[in-house]
Amino acid sequence: MTSLEQRIARLETLEEIRTLDARYCRALDDGDWDTLVSLFTDDGEFTGLGHARGRPGLRRFFAGLAGNGLTAFWHHVTNLEIELDGGAPGRARARSFLWQPCVLDGVPHVAAGRYTDTLVRVAGAWRYRSKQVSFDYFAPLDEGWDRARFTVDAAAGTRTPGDTPEPPRPDHAPIALHHRTDGPADGPVLVLGPSLGTDLHLFDAQVAELASTYRIVRYDLPGHGGSPAPDGPYTVAGLARDVLALLDGLGIGRFHHAGVSLGGAIGLQLALDRPDRVASLTVVASAARFAEPSEWPRRARVVRAQGTGAMVTSRPGTWFTHDFVRRRNGEAVRLLAMLQATTAEGYAGCCEAIGEFDVRRRLAGITAPTLAVAGAADPATPPEMLKAIANGVRDGHYVILDGAAHLPNVERADEVTRALAEHLGRCSEAPATR
Repeated sequence: MTSLEQRIARLETLEEIRTLDARYCRALDDGDWDTLVSLFTDDGEFTGLGHARGRPGLRRFFAGLAGNGLTAFWHHVTNLEIELDGGAPGRARARSFLWQPCVLDGVPHVAAGRYTDTLVRVAGAWRYRSKQVSFDYFAPLDEGWDRARFTVDAAAGTRTPGDTPEPPRPDHAPIALHHRTDGPADGPVLVLGPSLGTDLHLFDAQVAELASTYRIVRYDLPGHGGSPAPDGPYTVAGLARDVLALLDGLGIGRFHHAGVSLGGAIGLQLALDRPDRVASLTVVASAARFAEPSEWPRRARVVRAQGTGAMVTSRPGTWFTHDFVRRRNGEAVRLLAMLQATTAEGYAGCCEAIGEFDVRRRLAGITAPTLAVAGAADPATPPEMLKAIANGVRDGHYVILDGAAHLPNVERADEVTRALAEHLGRCSEAPATR
């Protein structure tokens, strides 16, 4: 039985850790970076929507986070659970839930997630050895919670208790893709397909410029955004059928399609399977055959076991150039939150679709005028992959953008929007409906 002194010491330790957490939230909300980094050990690290280690690196990371688009935030941390390591005094673990209203690029947002911490006692004071945040939800405030049809445990890749799992999909049964339409109902139709790990908000910049002319249909991939995630594996051909089923339900016949990465592959498949319906094609940071096919099943296994949070630390260097992360960290945060909110099964199933996709020998069968857009610094789909598409189709055009990695439509939004608008203008015969 523990002595009274031991029990008092334990309570004092718990209170010290609670105070540390309160100081962290206050320093972050106030932009007090010196105080904030002092709460970490000298080699402490932060993971979540990026990664930083050591106090100088932590200071740069947090200052950049607040100074580039994410102009205000208010941390509300609840349900703090603390586990003291009885076998190793001076060590502890903590978990808590986060609810955070914030302002990103002038737009009110709301986020919900959780913190996972490891702590050590250094020179008589508790400090964070590591701190990880994972987001279950991050979206504009005016969209409400109904945009996310379920909440995802980003660390484990599982649904929260009480959620009903999506039933297995019968063979060839289409997935009812969550979607959004903007623009005039009688305008020519532009369909926008997102990349793996993102949702339909990937195209916000393009929609803002083009919705005055085009009827824009954006969709979420399975398990991404608001779309359900029946058990995989998926195929690109199957995803293309899902998109066609969506458009059929909207009464849309002929359409333009623009897609990024996996969304671009879906566009290639649509142009091959239904050339009568695809008026033009824009393929951004995509490929007729993605690199390292064997890597995709492995990634699917990792995500099914560990959740999409396992992918977050590797994505910033693929999705964005270092300069973009430095200048517009708030936008990078918003996009990486989409990844963390993606279900494990949806992400893994789409990985398997990417791994088996190969239409290199069929490119000559694509008759739709095609624009291929490459990011010069894209490590996932290098420029030569986009050049191969432009050279392989019957009517191809190629554009390469400096200072862009795997999401050129975000990093070089104006240039991509302008190139897309010019391409659509050359191919503007498509009617909006049947």
